[in-house]
Amino acid sequence: MEKIVKLLLLIISHAAIPCLGQFGGGDDAKTLVTNLFSSYSTMVRPNKDYSKPMNIDLDMILVGINGLDEVEGKLTTTGYLSVRWTDEYLVWDNDIMQLYIPQNKIWKPDLTLKNGFTKLTTLGSDFILVQILQMGLVWWQPFEVFESKCSIDITHFPFDQQTCDLVFVVWSYFIMDVNVTKGADGIETEDMEESAQWSIVSTSAREDKEGTESKVTFTLTLQRSSGYYIFNIIIPVIFLGLLNVFTYVLPVDSGEKMGYAMTVFLSFAVFLTIVSSELPKSSGSYFGYYLMVLLSFGVITVCVTALELRLHHSQRKVPSWIEKVMQCACCSCEENRVDDLGNTKRKKDVTWSDFTAFIDFAMFWILFMSFIVLTVIVMIILKLRIKM
Repeated sequence: MEKIVKLLLLIISHAAIPCLGQFGGGDDAKTLVTNLFSSYSTMVRPNKDYSKPMNIDLDMILVGINGLDEVEGKLTTTGYLSVRWTDEYLVWDNDIMQLYIPQNKIWKPDLTLKNGFTKLTTLGSDFILVQILQMGLVWWQPFEVFESKCSIDITHFPFDQQTCDLVFVVWSYFIMDVNVTKGADGIETEDMEESAQWSIVSTSAREDKEGTESKVTFTLTLQRSSGYYIFNIIIPVIFLGLLNVFTYVLPVDSGEKMGYAMTVFLSFAVFLTIVSSELPKSSGSYFGYYLMVLLSFGVITVCVTALELRLHHSQRKVPSWIEKVMQCACCSCEENRVDDLGNTKRKKDVTWSDFTAFIDFAMFWILFMSFIVLTVIVMIILKLRIKM
């Protein structure tokens, strides 16, 4: 109830400022500041009853998401905090409705980003002014570029979501001295600038009381913008994988098969080199495994093609076990067949050319079906974020 009353007083005061600005003057303000700060100490917690804690309301206004580093596990955001409390030593009763005082001139809670990526520093700067209302309500809005630690899971890249926390804690005071609570708004995103890479799915704020420590945790759930990766990485990779499969459509004696296989393989390798800067630097991504499988398909194709060329020009007799395999797997290799005139004639012996054509047929359908099934499964897992 006390928090609601304070918030209402703040709103009413802001609404009344344009009308009340005509009361008082510079001399009155100077006198007021002299009287208020003549015996004021920034080292004394400004509540007269030390048996009760100083209550601090905390909201966060998010201005922008600067970046998320997967390797370092660092979230960089720009924004400012809305910190409110009542200073019982800064209360007056005259025509001056509010004062603006440099933040280092009054007592402030030693709020800090507990899971910060760099060393602990004071929030805000000396030029930031603190607004003080007549009833002692203090409103402090320190602006910062926050660098916080975040556990990154790139399993479903580039359709991944990341959940990051910004934990603000009163570093020195115990909870019985200063109690930090989340404000009514939590995280405000109305003034936030759109990020080209990340969009906000949801936000939340919660109060955590752990032993003697009082803290507020702001949680951001971010969704990666996947359009760039779909059109510039995923679709070209699928096309290259499909071109690799169609190597087996070319006949061995065409003279172009080995050159085609090597061209597709090198194109895939060069493409991965070009786009490597856009891929996560950490391992564990399903898409990364998918790329490795497609690369292995390319290696298999080059090796099989080289072997086919060797066999196709071989002068040795085809082994009997190969003939048996051909007879069992291919109806065109039957011992006898009927020609167009209805005459039964004996088929010629199996040659290496027949065998390499059989390999092409088998490898095409094996790799083609494997490629289609693998691609569909991986895309479903990435898009729906299925846990394996």
